[in-house]
Amino acid sequence: MILLWFLPIGVRRVHGQWVPQVELRKVPVFEDCKMARHGVGVSIQPNLVYPRGAIFLCPERERQIDERHPGAARFFLVHEYGHLALHTREEAVADEWAAKQLAAIPSERGTLRSVLMHFVEQGRVFDPLYGTGLDRGLRVAQAAQLPENEWPAELVTYAKSEAAKSASRTTLALKIGEGYANAAQMIVYLDRHPLGLLSNVDETNILELPSLLPGRHLLQAEQVWIYHIEAGAEKTEVARGLRAETEFDPMGKRLAVAFRFDGESVAIRVVPSR
Repeated sequence: MILLWFLPIGVRRVHGQWVPQVELRKVPVFEDCKMARHGVGVSIQPNLVYPRGAIFLCPERERQIDERHPGAARFFLVHEYGHLALHTREEAVADEWAAKQLAAIPSERGTLRSVLMHFVEQGRVFDPLYGTGLDRGLRVAQAAQLPENEWPAELVTYAKSEAAKSASRTTLALKIGEGYANAAQMIVYLDRHPLGLLSNVDETNILELPSLLPGRHLLQAEQVWIYHIEAGAEKTEVARGLRAETEFDPMGKRLAVAFRFDGESVAIRVVPSR
């Protein structure tokens, strides 16, 4: 495991590159593919071992990405800083934060264009935490407010097709919980197929469902984290690593998952959404 120094950007930086804000500059960044789970990178929120949090990068994956799309790997470092800056587990929120950070620096437009090409290359390969590569590319392009003439052609086509489909699709959201445990994050599976992340913690997101045939459907929630949130205060973690499931019949185009935490386990049900 190699420590890159408390300000790793300082080692790699060229004039005009993004640098982390002051409160993030003492976050240690390590080269460790095992800790990064052989992905590009992973971050750890502040704890007793790493009081400022930590970032682990896999240089092998960074090189593979940059060989095909020079500069694209920088996006993933900024993405991990986003998790720490926002104290969030949500990948979409960290993606959008990174996109906005890079978009504010003219010389980083090349980084954004390169990572869009990387995501488009991933195509429709699906990950429940991120969505498809095209989903992620669209999220970054929109958050960065890049004009469409700077998007890869495949991403423009995908954005138009998604906009055309969205009006007729059934959607699934997460209701605000009652009582102290009023917020949650969960990875949702429909009939044992992954749909994606539902959350009302750092961002209220909505998932689009495939066409639902008449009859009972199974909805499973994995890796459920429960929180307490109130205006003007930081979120408080209540429980983590829970799971639940329920069956439901199709009931309109707008559905929601209601959840209840009893202090030990979580229960879910699907209800109509207004």
